Amino acid sequence: MDSGKSKGLSKTVKRTVLASFLGSTFEWYDFVLYTTVAALVFDQVFFPTENAAVGTLSALVTVAIGYITRPLGALIFGHFGDKVGRKSLLVITMLIMGLPTLIIGLLPGYDTIGIAAPILLLICRLLQGIGLGGEYAGAALATIESVPEEERGFYGSIPQLGNPVGGSLGTLFVLFFTTIWGDEAFAAWMWRIPFLLSALLLGYALVVRLHMAETGDFAELVKEDKIVKSPIKEVVVHHWKPLLLGLGARCSDAISGNVAGTVVIAYVATYLHMQNFIGLLATFIPTLIAIPLMLVVGKVSDHVGRKKMFVVGMILVAASMIPMFAMLNTKIVFVMVLGVILMRTCNMIPFAVQSAVLSDIFPPEVRYTGVSLVYQVTAIVGGLTPSACVAVLIAAHGNAYILGIVLTVTCALSALCGAALKKAAPTVPEVGLDGEASLETA
Repeated sequence: MDSGKSKGLSKTVKRTVLASFLGSTFEWYDFVLYTTVAALVFDQVFFPTENAAVGTLSALVTVAIGYITRPLGALIFGHFGDKVGRKSLLVITMLIMGLPTLIIGLLPGYDTIGIAAPILLLICRLLQGIGLGGEYAGAALATIESVPEEERGFYGSIPQLGNPVGGSLGTLFVLFFTTIWGDEAFAAWMWRIPFLLSALLLGYALVVRLHMAETGDFAELVKEDKIVKSPIKEVVVHHWKPLLLGLGARCSDAISGNVAGTVVIAYVATYLHMQNFIGLLATFIPTLIAIPLMLVVGKVSDHVGRKKMFVVGMILVAASMIPMFAMLNTKIVFVMVLGVILMRTCNMIPFAVQSAVLSDIFPPEVRYTGVSLVYQVTAIVGGLTPSACVAVLIAAHGNAYILGIVLTVTCALSALCGAALKKAAPTVPEVGLDGEASLETA
């Protein structure tokens, strides 16, 4: 691992940090763009129905289905990431993730090719899921394993910045087109433009990644001949405790991140009967605020403890759910935006240090697999969140407070799992890893 201080990071390490950030940005651009457009127009383009709420639910189901193959991608790329290295797989995952995004922008709608339209859409989402399954851990670890241990909170927050930066780009494009040309023109054909523009970001990110170096931690594993034969088996058999606790802890972010985006947009448009741009604005402004906030949180976490910041943030997320819905229900735009800012800001605290915390609980030889499984299995929970929340709202006749209570309890339980996380020991046996023996308090 590079042992230099931040001011002395080599050009190679800086390039690695940039490559991680760009890949993460593209991932979240795609994620936010798809979920936003699905909430606004995919019910009309791919799932036309007389009931607007049912059409929205059908469109959001495609968001959830895209998550089904993410654990598969985590298993595949996690295995090879721990066997052959982090770098080479990052190029592959980006291609598998990016090409379907372009195809979605070219897909004919239901009125043109009938049932084939939603089927092709689902295929693209499933392929994206496989690529995304290996993308997160690879991007996060490429940075974390290349910088000094004492600064991993700060530098680990940089790939996490792909969430607000990529999310801002995706939301900004939709907000621009719907504001200038209106919701009708956007639903007709303009929704395709942001998908096609993703080719620019994809191309640049690929060029940077092709020139990045292997991480210091993995290079050390190769040097010491500590590459394990079956990373998946090692994680499940010997590191099941941090795996289960990590899954529980990560659920808070997986749920709240989707609530602050897709669920808010759908709720504002479908149940508050307000214009699309209001929901987009309420999610866009908090995303911009999150960019400097996450860097500050990452820096502070290196001094006060990454796990401590992680748990405190999750507790704040749980406490912010009901107030956010109460502020949305005022139908006063300024108050609505403040409500989402409140919850989104709380959510960004644990998210900023998430990759560093998760990498701490697994030893280097199984880290890609362990972090990938935690993130992508819980991503299914996040993918189900929008459709599940809309289903709850339908059953509750639009009563958001019932939904708020369910979300509060869920996030509180997640915080308890986060508090129980322990840091993996700095050294582990080469063969027959013992998850219990190798853990110490973070």
